[in-house]
Amino acid sequence: MNELVIYPKRGRMIGFGILSLLFVILGIIFYNVGLIEDDLTLTVIGFLLVLIFGFCLFYYIKVLIKRKPALIISDEGISDYSSYLGPGLIRWDEIEGFEFVRFGSQQFLGIYTKDPELIINRASGLRRVINRMNKGLINTQVNIMVKNLDCSSEDLVETINSYFVNKENNEYV
Repeated sequence: MNELVIYPKRGRMIGFGILSLLFVILGIIFYNVGLIEDDLTLTVIGFLLVLIFGFCLFYYIKVLIKRKPALIISDEGISDYSSYLGPGLIRWDEIEGFEFVRFGSQQFLGIYTKDPELIINRASGLRRVINRMNKGLINTQVNIMVKNLDCSSEDLVETINSYFVNKENNEYV
């Protein structure tokens, strides 16, 4: 079967980058006002805004410059690079099932793995901590934001289903 390579939507990445930049600027303002007014709360909030959204800004700039695939669906499995938390390759034999899940107003393609700790165990450092926190929010182990992908949800589901059905029928492993 041909692999499906899906890139992130460029416009959304630019939008998230601009939003991150605005929060970094807001954080700098809060930080400076906090120092001038001798307000520790404002200083800490400003510092955290710069730290968190500075990291986000760096990530989105990197995504825009490198222009790597967000998702690759192949005979091996699903390679998820759609976010900082993307676990990389999840082999078909590690996947239990799929479903669309909603968190807030966002729709995600949720992937259940046979081992509920698989993604957490593969990660290290900050990724492990964030994945552990995410596990308490949504039951699926991998969550791919569909709106960020440059393909329709119908094409995505059709391709995943065809690979998954073939895997279950042992046409390849």
